[in-house]
Amino acid sequence: MTFFFILILVFLIHIIGNIKNDRAWDHNLFTNEQPTKEMPPHDPLLEAYISLGALMVRKDSSAYREKILYLNNYFSRYFPNSHYDFGRSFTESLKNPIRPRVISNWLRRKLPHRKQRLQIMYFLASLATVDGTMNEREIALLKEVNTLLNLSTKDFDSIIAMYTQQQKREKSSGNSTSRATKLEVASKVMGVSTNASKEEIKKAYRRLVKLHHPDVFATQSKAHQEIAEKRFIEIQKAYETLETRWK
Repeated sequence: MTFFFILILVFLIHIIGNIKNDRAWDHNLFTNEQPTKEMPPHDPLLEAYISLGALMVRKDSSAYREKILYLNNYFSRYFPNSHYDFGRSFTESLKNPIRPRVISNWLRRKLPHRKQRLQIMYFLASLATVDGTMNEREIALLKEVNTLLNLSTKDFDSIIAMYTQQQKREKSSGNSTSRATKLEVASKVMGVSTNASKEEIKKAYRRLVKLHHPDVFATQSKAHQEIAEKRFIEIQKAYETLETRWK
């Protein structure tokens, strides 16, 4: 009986904690800030993006200016109607970082669809690779957030591989990248093993098309469509690379 009571108590504490966390994010992220006439309306989703972006910048500030420019452009395109004081919120997030678990718990409940949570991962991966590389600390944060958002290891590997494939293609000249490396990276983009059959690869391709084809984002902003097109190009390149195994 005592054990059962403890289980109920732990469950209630967890529920209450989630409610308090949601209310904090929905109303004002930073408890030491009081709304004023000069402050823009609180946007919890944008605040979550800013907080995660700040965590990523803290992992490698070597390309600080480029990353700030990327963040400014990203938020201007994806949150055009927010009229948000990005600089103020970002500075606060840098000085007082919020744990990834706190941010991710709110995002996981507010973004029920997997593709919505994947968008966050693409945002963070793009930010991390602004300088053309991704260090171990950045990869560790990406992996942590991926897990906290209830995304799979296959999702994580595919995202990392997309950016790796793009970087290798942009840096390489001719066929300087080995065929084996190209096949390995392409397999991760597609979410299949390196010895996957032709049917398995086609099945994976159809699954990714349903998720990332630009037509899926036809009703969204032009910025969303452009990002989707870039992702789709990487999927196409990966599929074409794997197709060479049968030619």
